[in-house]
Amino acid sequence: MPQPQTRLNPLTALVIGASGWILALGINTPIASLAIIAAALTAGTWRTRNPSVAAATALLAAPVATSMVLIHAPYGEHKIAPLITSDGLADAVHLTARFTALVACLLAAVAWTRTPDLAKALQSTKGGNRIGYIAGTTLQLGPQGAHRARITSDANRLKQRPIKAKTVVPHLIMPVLTELLTQAGARGQALETAGYDLTGPRTVLYPVHDSILQRATRILIPLTCVAVVLWI
Repeated sequence: MPQPQTRLNPLTALVIGASGWILALGINTPIASLAIIAAALTAGTWRTRNPSVAAATALLAAPVATSMVLIHAPYGEHKIAPLITSDGLADAVHLTARFTALVACLLAAVAWTRTPDLAKALQSTKGGNRIGYIAGTTLQLGPQGAHRARITSDANRLKQRPIKAKTVVPHLIMPVLTELLTQAGARGQALETAGYDLTGPRTVLYPVHDSILQRATRILIPLTCVAVVLWI
């Protein structure tokens, strides 16, 4: 499902997400973490028009929550059940809420960010051509790897060659890695031919929307979050 169009600059989305990290780590209370989770999931769901951000957040937070309970719940001072203490369980809830808040902020920011727009926005910064290439390549690696894995799996299926524990490396992992490295090398040669390593500013045909308000927002929101943390 394609993302809906937005006038929000990707750098603004990432800065707002980072500001959520400042609040979660700086205030460091369960109530603050829960409030940040609610705000981030609301923003992410409103952007995607589906519960994918909430589902991904829950999926990533579940193993951490389990480990926090196993580590902290049995080792408090006030025992309420076998291998469970109230203060240890409170610590586990606190740490889980903080981690979930960080994950929710990150995923919500990513939901508001399109990879091509982020690469173009980074190109407008100092030295941004290299940063933009690295960011674009990194964010596209997962989808490209998944696409190549599906193609390789289909090829193995057509050859009636099942993927098992002994054959997953030579018949699936290695072909996928080889193709990804080949594509990366081809892109590198094309960029070098186009003069990507040359110094100087870069321009794009359709620049990412940015405004004075958004540039001010990228400065004021983090400063406001730092001030809130220091005040509290």
